[in-house]
Amino acid sequence: MDKVKVLIVLLAISLCGNVFLIMSASENPVTGAVSRSMMHAYHQAFPPLDNSSASLNSTANATYEMNDTAVYENPGDENLSLRDILISMDDEGTLDEELLLTLLAEREWNMSVGEEEIWVEPEPTPDPNAWKEYSNAKWRFSLIYPPTWEVKEGSSSSPAATFSAPVEAECSSKTTECYQYVASLTVSIDQKPETIVLEDYFNKKVSKLQKDLAITATSKSAPTTLSGNKAYWIEYYTRDSRGNPSKSYMQYFTILDKKVYILTYSGPFSTAENVYSRNKPEVEKMIKEFVVEREYKTL
Repeated sequence: MDKVKVLIVLLAISLCGNVFLIMSASENPVTGAVSRSMMHAYHQAFPPLDNSSASLNSTANATYEMNDTAVYENPGDENLSLRDILISMDDEGTLDEELLLTLLAEREWNMSVGEEEIWVEPEPTPDPNAWKEYSNAKWRFSLIYPPTWEVKEGSSSSPAATFSAPVEAECSSKTTECYQYVASLTVSIDQKPETIVLEDYFNKKVSKLQKDLAITATSKSAPTTLSGNKAYWIEYYTRDSRGNPSKSYMQYFTILDKKVYILTYSGPFSTAENVYSRNKPEVEKMIKEFVVEREYKTL
């Protein structure tokens, strides 16, 4: 019995290397030679037990199944564990180191073949700087915006939504007064325009701005696009009661499904680098990604 325990310990330690050598011995002459040398060393250390032809035939006729619960089956015998098999073989005089190594190797092989590798793809770490997506189900439009901006939905179509950049504050060194500066983009929808001819609508809007606010246009574009549709845009600034520039604007106009979509970007006026000019590149990207879900009717 002690010999069985010693065999199990020794064979368990060298099992990994021995399995490879045994399984590949018939195909590779080098590993075959090493395997035969190792088996010779086993037999030198542990002389084989009595392996008569009758015992070998008895063992050969036994059928066994090697899996997670290895069993040894003989007619009239109950299922036995691997330990019971070894004890039974030792009592019968059929225990042999080479056979024991083969049994253990087959069990290890069947267990490795039965295991299925399941690859679980790790979830990507969210990018805190990734832009967010906004979708308005009521007015059927969407766009992306920076993660630091705030969104506020309107109660009507004008504006339908307002996107505000982080507030910037500046305090005077001469007084105790502080000023807050905010740049924002609004999306408005004119549901019942006076005309659905884009150029006529745009010209009337610009004329009204000049009359009501005395705007000064800094640029007026040739036709551009908005949501893949023809559009017009204008950039201008307004003046305060004393005639000083007060606020900068950039507006885009397009007509889709008999509605006018107006995107207005605004911020404090300044000729230097300020909240309006710093956020302008991001706003241009937002406008570029603005999409209106069209309403198609079957004729």
